[in-house]
Amino acid sequence: MNRTPLRGDDVRIRNEKLVLNIIFRIGTAAQSQVVQETGLKAPTVFRIFAKLEEEGYIRQCPAEGGEEPNGETMERKGRRPSFYCVNPDAHYAVGVDFSSLAASVIAVDFANHVIHQATEAFPPGVHRAQVLETIEALIRGATGAVSLPPERMMGIGIASPGVVNTVTGRVVEYARIGGLAGYAMKEHFEDRFAVPVYVHNNASVIAASAYHYGAARNEKSLLAILVRSGVGGALVNHGRLFINGTDTALEIGRTTLGPAAHTLESVVAEQPMLAVLSETFGVRSWEEVQGRLSCDEVSRVLTDACRMLATAVTNLNHIFHPEAVLLISRFPIIAEVLGSAARAALPGVRVISSVYDPVEACYGATDLVFQHFFGLTDPAA
Repeated sequence: MNRTPLRGDDVRIRNEKLVLNIIFRIGTAAQSQVVQETGLKAPTVFRIFAKLEEEGYIRQCPAEGGEEPNGETMERKGRRPSFYCVNPDAHYAVGVDFSSLAASVIAVDFANHVIHQATEAFPPGVHRAQVLETIEALIRGATGAVSLPPERMMGIGIASPGVVNTVTGRVVEYARIGGLAGYAMKEHFEDRFAVPVYVHNNASVIAASAYHYGAARNEKSLLAILVRSGVGGALVNHGRLFINGTDTALEIGRTTLGPAAHTLESVVAEQPMLAVLSETFGVRSWEEVQGRLSCDEVSRVLTDACRMLATAVTNLNHIFHPEAVLLISRFPIIAEVLGSAARAALPGVRVISSVYDPVEACYGATDLVFQHFFGLTDPAA
């Protein structure tokens, strides 16, 4: 724990980031609201508002509900308060989510609105060099599509598969993209774009996005299971992602279940489940599965996958006791079939079936940038 006393400049910057984050989070705020929420003295809040407005971070705007500000910069007795919101053009951030299947990117303005999005699929057996080249092209496409000057980019957030060191931005372990294990993603992209780059595990980033913006935003604790080419896991507890020191954790797809010692993802991931369905129904893609088969038909054939998934979530529930479990898949039929298996195994837990949304996933990646900008991250994480 860092016990170095804060200097006056540190306190000032921290208070400015605190106030700016409140305006960012609320959307439209008056100075009196910020005084009540922070406990800072009114003159201090007034000074911070004036500085943030002068620097272009905030601007006066109508109050929610249509009330117009009166142009006053101070709130005085008998006068209506002025309301402020963040200036969308103050900065922007870029978020990337990728796996062995595809890469997606979004750019968001300082009001957290998506202003660009794109996705590109990878061929089977893709190698690190092609992945890096594709991601770089997607980021350059995002920065080129944004009408703001390059110096206003706050940073890049990257949601990567595998075990990730969240400080160094190095992918510690990952086998499905040749050459990715051991590679320093943070260093690579900081060299190319000269902005801060933050890297985290994709299942964790997607879980955090669902917790803050998506189907799980009303839950206090959330266990997320992401089923794509593999099976990833993540735990969000009161907004904090579970990590082991500086490394991401819960690579549940590699756990073994049963006497045959099959890993979870050797049975539950997209390709092994599709192979089982192909033997019975002759289907060649998950798009064809969704067009031809019902959830009941798929469930009857994928008995091993459903059983292993149910066993896995039961064990994880005993360990973590989450309020909710989130099953995420690129295809609705997978999310529903596996979600039903989890519901049967966990009768007292809310189980949410969710379809992977690349924009929502990338939102989680841009959140990495905003969290660092506002100073909301644990210095040790």
